[in-house]
Order: sequence, then C-alpha cells, then structure tokens
Amino acid sequence: MDNYEYMNISAISDALICEICRNPFINPVILPYPCERTYCLNCIQSNLEKHSNNCMQCDKKSLSNTELKNESPILRKMLDNLLVRCRSCAQINIQRSNFSKHIQQMCPKRIVSCSANDIQCSWKGHFDQLNQHFNVCPYEKLRTPLTKLINDVQRLDQLDQLQTNFQNLKIKFQQQQNQIEQIENENKILNEQINEMKKFEIEHKNLNEKNNEQINDINQLKNKNQTIQDQCDQYKTTINDLIIELKTLSISLQQANISIEKFEKENKLLQEDSNQLNFSQINYKTLDELYQQQQIQIDSFNKENQYLQEELLYYKQELEQLNQHFKQIQTENQQFHQRYVLYNRENNTLNEQNQQLNQQLIIYKKNLQQLNQDFKQMQIDNQQLKEQSVRYKIEIDELTIKNKRLEAKLYKPIIQSHKIADKSNYQNTGLEELINRCQTSSIVNLNGQKINDHDIDIVINTTLFNKQCQSLILWNNCLTSYSISKLFSSLSINTTLKKLSISKNHLSDIAIKSLSESLLFKNSTLKELVLSSNEITDEGLIYLSDMLKINETLIVLGLQDNKITDKAIQYLSQVIQFNNKTIEEISLYSNKLITDISIDYIFNMITNNQSLKTFWIWDCQLSEQGKCKLQQSIQSKIDFDLRL
Repeated sequence: MDNYEYMNISAISDALICEICRNPFINPVILPYPCERTYCLNCIQSNLEKHSNNCMQCDKKSLSNTELKNESPILRKMLDNLLVRCRSCAQINIQRSNFSKHIQQMCPKRIVSCSANDIQCSWKGHFDQLNQHFNVCPYEKLRTPLTKLINDVQRLDQLDQLQTNFQNLKIKFQQQQNQIEQIENENKILNEQINEMKKFEIEHKNLNEKNNEQINDINQLKNKNQTIQDQCDQYKTTINDLIIELKTLSISLQQANISIEKFEKENKLLQEDSNQLNFSQINYKTLDELYQQQQIQIDSFNKENQYLQEELLYYKQELEQLNQHFKQIQTENQQFHQRYVLYNRENNTLNEQNQQLNQQLIIYKKNLQQLNQDFKQMQIDNQQLKEQSVRYKIEIDELTIKNKRLEAKLYKPIIQSHKIADKSNYQNTGLEELINRCQTSSIVNLNGQKINDHDIDIVINTTLFNKQCQSLILWNNCLTSYSISKLFSSLSINTTLKKLSISKNHLSDIAIKSLSESLLFKNSTLKELVLSSNEITDEGLIYLSDMLKINETLIVLGLQDNKITDKAIQYLSQVIQFNNKTIEEISLYSNKLITDISIDYIFNMITNNQSLKTFWIWDCQLSEQGKCKLQQSIQSKIDFDLRL
C-alpha cells in the first residue's frame, strides 16, 4: 500500500474490497470464465505463483497472466474517487487518483534533495525544510569553485583515459606495423624469386632458340654434304668415262705405232727394193710417189699421234686435278663428318642441358607453387593474427568483467552486512514496511519513493536477498551514481531477479556502462531490462550493445524516450544481426533523433535475426517510405509484432 490511509474505510462497499489483501482494489483485473472474480493485479499474480496458476478461491481452471483482463472503467473511477489521508502531512480528503500528484508536487513532507546534489551535497529531507537548508548549505555557497573543480577532475579522468587509450592504440598500431613490414619483406623476397624465375624462363627460351638454329645448321650441312656426295659420284662417273676413253685412245695409239713400224719396215724393204730396182724408172717413180704418199700418211699419223699425246697429257692433267679435287672433297667430307660428329655431340649436350633445364624448370615451378602456398599460408596466418587480436580484445573485455566481478565481491560483504549490523545504523521504517508487505519472490514496486543513497542498502538487502524478488520497479527515484553503482554491482551475485525497471531516473552513460558490465556475468538471471526516459545517449547504447554480444539471458530491452541517434542504432542493429541469438523484444519508440538513415540496418536486423519477435519504433523521425520498407522485412516472419 502507498503512503496513505483511507478515510472512513468502514463505509467503503465490500464490492470494492480485494478478497486477498482486504483493501480497496489497486489495478483491478477480472478473471476469465467460469471464475470471473475481481482482484488486485499484484495480489492475483502472487496468488497464481503460489497456487500453481490456479485461483485459490475456486481452483477450477489453470490461469496465466495473459488471461487477466482489466476491470470496467466505472469500477476504476469509483476506486479513484475514494478519499484518503496523507500519512506524511496528515492532509485529508484527497482523491486516491490525485495522491501521486500530491505526494510528488504538493506534500510539504515529501522527501526532496538539495539543489546542490550535483556538486556532492548529500542532504535529503522534507520539502518544508528545503529553504532552511538552502540558506546554510555550504555546497551551494561554494557552487562555482566546486563545479569548476568537479569539471576539472572529470576532464582529468577523461584525459587519463584518452592517454591510456592512445598508448594502447599506439602499441597495437606498432604491432600491426611490424607485421605489415614483415609481410612486405616476405613479399619482396617472393617477388625477387619470381623475377629470377622469369629470367630463367627467358634464358631457357633463348637456349631453345639457339638449339633450334643449330639443328637447322646441321640439317643444312647434311643437305650440303649430300649435294657434295652427289657431285663426287658424278665426278667419279665422268673420270671412269675418261679413263675408258683414254684406254681406247691408247689402244688406237698402239695400233698406229704398229702401223708406223710396219710402214717403216715396208719403207726399209722398199728402200732395199729401190736399191735393187734402180734399174727400172717407172717402178722407181711409182715407188717414189708411193713413198711420198706414205710419207704424207706418216706425217699425218705423226701429227695425229702428237695430237693424241697432247690430248692424253691434257687428260692426265685433268685427271690429276680431278684426283686432287676428289682428295679435297674427301678432306672436306672428312672435316664435315668431324663437324657433324661435333654438332651431334653439341646437340646431345644441348639436349642434356635442355633436359636438365626442364628438370630445373619443374623444380622451380614446384618451388613457385610452394612459394604461392607459403604466401597463401602467410595470408592465412595474417588473418589468424587479426582474429587473434580480436580474441585478445575479447580476453581483455573478459578480464574487465572479472575485475568488475571482484568489485562486486567487495560489495557483497556490504550487502550482506544487514545480518550483523548494529541497531544504531540508518533505518527507513516506512520503506522497510512497504517492501515487507510485498510477497516473497514477487513484484516489488518502489515507484516514486525518493530512494536515497542510504535507502539503497535497504532496497538491495530486503528485495534482492531477503524477499528474493523477481521483479523490481524503481521509477522516479532520482538515483545517484553511488546508488546505481551499488545496485548494479549486486546484480552480479543475485540469482533471482528477472525484471528490472529503472525508468525516469536520468541515468548517466557511465551508470549504463556499470550496468552493462554487471550483466556480462554468466550467473546473471535478468531477462527484462527497462531504461525508458533516462536521457541515454549513443555512448550508453553502445555499452549495452557490447553487453548483448555476450549476454545470453536478457530477452527484453526497453529504451524508449531517450536521446539515441542513428549512429548507435546502426551499431545495435549489427550486434543483434550477427552476435545475439536470444533477444526477443526491443522498444525504441519516442526516440526523436532516429531517422531513415537507420532503415537499412533495422531491415537487415529484423530479416536475419531469428530470435527477435517484437520491435516497437513509433513516434520517431521515420518517413512513410521507410515504414513501408520495415513492413516488408516481416513478410516472411510469423507473429512478429512490429509497431511503427
């Protein structure tokens, strides 16, 4: 029950009283047929959890939260018109529907913080004491120097962080630069080896051309040798013919010599006869004429013999020339044969060299293939180095998580210190009574309770550990960074909380970072997280997106009415598309800075992620064309809830 009591409660009709809590209905819901009873929403939810989802009155049908229906507006209006009295300021006749406005804006006893809480003033008290405190607040008097000092400290922290990031980036850059230089050197060596291979191929090509030229020369020499051999055969034939002709001429000459000898013998006989026949003048004349004729014939034979001798001499000279030419041809043929043998040897040597070069070429090709494989392996190794750097980054993130876990363990003794705390420690009886009225393992609603840094220990101890609540609502509490840090640190060791709503608390991005790191623990049981109306920027959403890469428990994320732009939406969409397989519901409506620039990223996220079932993004700067494209992304989806 809130911080009020009903006026004349005995006069309130029983029709307005809940049978479970025996108080007027709060958020009344009606059960389905056949029960059709009316209860408070929180009461019936607690009842369903205790009684295995059966109504404790009729126990007729198994129920679920989805079957609960809101009661009629008339009944709700009657409940809102009930008159209550404020327990803080004792004001009476306040309509219950206006009590929230009264306790937040009008009650003089409402708890408020000093206006100097932004500069570390921790005072909290009643509203009617605010002016008195303001007049004596030392922080307010020192606002200007304190503000400057706080800003300087923040800037120094940011500078230290930037320097650390710069050094880390510088180290990573140097490592990558060294890897690049190593790869470039290896590539240079490979290029030199490839150039040597190209030179070797050119030399091999030139040797082949030279070998082909020598083969052509050998073929030409073979043809020339064949021609000379044919000429020699022709000369031999001619010489044989001349020898036969010379033999014939020699026989003729021998016959002529025989005839001459015969004529000489006859002439001698004639001379002898002439001596004997001197007596006869007629015979003498006749013999004389015959002699003259024979003499003429002898002269003719002598001339012919001389001509034949000259011709024989000519033929002998020509025969000698032919013999010399034949010997010269034989010498040239022998030289050619020697050159031919030499060319054959050179050709065999070249063939052997060619085979060796071919074998070397095969070896070089194998080496080139091996080099290509080594180069590919180097590329794979380079890729593995890149992946290893990513793994190192993940390990660094895990070390950060372990560090946060150690911090959480440091907080754990503080959280559990309620068991041994001294009676003189800070107490908030009203807050403790409000929490104690809630059922164990149920919903704890602390909306608008102005919880301060002292109260947060009570909230953590009673709700998370004593009550082991499953749902915690902390709307409109203006939690400080200290409270947020303690609450989020406790999440790392809590095993029961499933839903956390911290809307309208103006959380900083640093607080969101602390929350994200707490949800990176494997023992986190939180399934629903609502952070609406907290002025979260892109930085905070990026922290949450990095958390979603690892967290496999969270299924509902509410980020409506914040200051998120397209840049962070694009990053979140890629994380959901590629790195998260468990998220089911995302709410981003009323983020006025989201435009059509993010449409393609959201389209790919909805299309490719299989776990996402609900996506709300109305009241943003999306055009009708962009909305139509998003509608197309769910055509292949079944029961997908897209609200534009």
